[in-house]
Amino acid sequence: MKFQLESSKLEFFRPDAFGFINGLKKEPPKQKMINLSIGAPNRPTPEWIVEVMKENLSNPAYHTYPPQHGAPELLEAVADWYRKRFGVTLNPEENVLVTVGIKEAIFNALHALVNAGDSILVPDPGYPTYFEAVLFTGGKLLTYDGDVDPIATLDEIESLAKLHKPKMAIVNYPSNPTGRVANREYYDRLSELSNKYGFVVMSDLAYSEIAFDNFEVNSYFEARQNLELGLEYFAFSKTYNMAGWRVGAIVAEKRLLDAVKLYKSKIDSNVFYPIQLAAAAALKTTPDSYYRDLREMYQGRRDAIIEGLKASGLTFTAPQGAMYVWVSTPEGTDPWSFTEKLYREYGILVVPGTAYGLNGSKKVRMGLVQEFEAMKDAARRLAEGRSW
Repeated sequence: MKFQLESSKLEFFRPDAFGFINGLKKEPPKQKMINLSIGAPNRPTPEWIVEVMKENLSNPAYHTYPPQHGAPELLEAVADWYRKRFGVTLNPEENVLVTVGIKEAIFNALHALVNAGDSILVPDPGYPTYFEAVLFTGGKLLTYDGDVDPIATLDEIESLAKLHKPKMAIVNYPSNPTGRVANREYYDRLSELSNKYGFVVMSDLAYSEIAFDNFEVNSYFEARQNLELGLEYFAFSKTYNMAGWRVGAIVAEKRLLDAVKLYKSKIDSNVFYPIQLAAAAALKTTPDSYYRDLREMYQGRRDAIIEGLKASGLTFTAPQGAMYVWVSTPEGTDPWSFTEKLYREYGILVVPGTAYGLNGSKKVRMGLVQEFEAMKDAARRLAEGRSW
């Protein structure tokens, strides 16, 4: 007699797009691979951040467990950064929680705040962890169209709020995978809906410093200074090339954050203290020129791949921010077979759009994650191919 050894909840992860991609890589393509499937920066962490880590590694005071909810240096640095960047006032002790990156933070926050049967609004397409975390909590997953102008989502969000009385609405701008950016008007109106229908807004701000064509990225809390019914994720991975460091933060109303703190305290012991000090240095000492160069670098990569996409005849929407291009598959082609074709014939590795929801069933995601010359090479291959 055989017993089921694994949790049935693991079915939420199947089919596994990233497992499919890893399987493709086992056989070399016709041309040298250009990997546009990863969602992480390809450059190293800036040296001034690394040096702070090195300076504190040998201090035995940091070799024990760190403070449960975050080093005071980093809590204060996040609060100072929000004040300077967005004009938002935070109490470091009450409104900031250090996390082991954002993926962990999403899972922990949803488990701390959601009961089985609670309705949660999630953008489709959207970051896969939103879907997975909601389903693991036993929450009811309700999707809204994330592949339209953000203002256009508000009517759908309100209709769903009227009908289902959701516990929470998740938003993500600049968006993974679409690259869309929301403006201040969007957050003002979303805040009004939150107040009217009583749902929490969970804002994912992972790509706050990567925007193009002079688009301005706002924080949800610029629209809601009292923080009520709101929490927002802040990341170091994309802005400071610190994906492997696994450090992030949640900024939230005290009532919400206290619940997350309690749940999280049962799951982990937070981030190694020297990593937190390095993250604090990233916020305090990074020069303004770095942020300008970051935006220019990604915009250059975006512009390069867009030229190839235009010449290829493929349909796409030029991203306004983040580090991805959301591309439609050719007519009659599903994203899995198109991903395989791009890899085997052109050496370009992308992600099938279904990894990001049902609205990705005719899409693939291309990352702006290689140097400019590699992006130009990928663009050339796309333009010369045209055998869709």
